[in-house]
Amino acid sequence: MLFGRVKPPAGLRKRLDGGERLLAIADGGSVALAASQWGLWLPQRGDWLSERGDWLSERGDWLSEQGDWRRVGWDDIVKAAWDEAGLEVIEGRDEDGIVSDLPPLRYRLSEPRNLPAVVRQRVEHSIARWEQVPVPGGSGRVVARRRPGQDGLRWTARLDAGTPDSAPAREALAGYLARVRQLPAAEQIGS
Repeated sequence: MLFGRVKPPAGLRKRLDGGERLLAIADGGSVALAASQWGLWLPQRGDWLSERGDWLSERGDWLSEQGDWRRVGWDDIVKAAWDEAGLEVIEGRDEDGIVSDLPPLRYRLSEPRNLPAVVRQRVEHSIARWEQVPVPGGSGRVVARRRPGQDGLRWTARLDAGTPDSAPAREALAGYLARVRQLPAAEQIGS
């Protein structure tokens, strides 16, 4: 469709929450992706489920009852990148505030439309503040994220690339998180 609105797939329309509106839809032939104000809608695929089955059993709220769509909140996306090969999305697995990367998901999109720009803007906007911190063996980041549709900030921490995942490094990150979560709200967002 050259002009006008693209109609979202029926399975996705059924999954939208009241008041949720789609901001962008991209087509990849056999797959479609969509963005709303609350997050990125991804197709639910068998290969994705087999890669993450154990983790998904803990996060049943993300699973589509129809088995076809799931929404990933903007604050749960660690990284999203777009290039000529398509869109790559890396979600974070949150374990008591310490986030580790899940395997990247890659989507080839024949008609990306404005989806890459919307994804970039929404992921960047979800980050209210971040700070790089030293940990044993390297460094990490403590990040304050805005959760779509909710007031306040969600603080998480993750190890930087190249920093070994160790108990001392995780303990250091947990200590930073505990301190920042005790700050008054005005100081949490300050620079």
